[in-house]
Amino acid sequence: MGLVRRRGSGWSWDGVAPRRYEAGAERHVLVSSADGAADVELRYFRIPPGGASALERHAHEHAILVLHGRGEVLLGDVVHPVGEGDAVFVQSEELHQLRALDHEALGFLCTALVSRGLAHDRPSTSAAPGHATESARAPAGDRIAKPQAAPGG
Repeated sequence: MGLVRRRGSGWSWDGVAPRRYEAGAERHVLVSSADGAADVELRYFRIPPGGASALERHAHEHAILVLHGRGEVLLGDVVHPVGEGDAVFVQSEELHQLRALDHEALGFLCTALVSRGLAHDRPSTSAAPGHATESARAPAGDRIAKPQAAPGG
């Protein structure tokens, strides 16, 4: 049987305890295998002003929908601005990271495969706000630091 997860106050959901990352980001798992989902999870992330998600690449894809705030997303070696209502697709094995602008938090929904493996189900450690951390497979030196213009934009 399916499930309806009711939104609580602010950006929280009834029955969902957020997992906090060291740099202040939060992950709320809204739908998972614990709810009977066989293939996909739905998660809400909140990145504090000036903070960033882990810099990573992995086999599974992501579909992301920005709910509030403004920020940047690194896809490969190109940084794109993102804001409320923008949808982002991250390809398999694509280097990626999301970063909130300095003056406001960035909140987004993100899908992930239930079967993606335990290593990507743990919150990663984070550097100081505004600085990315790397997963074990991310090349050293790749960071959202110097935004590059997206081709044609």
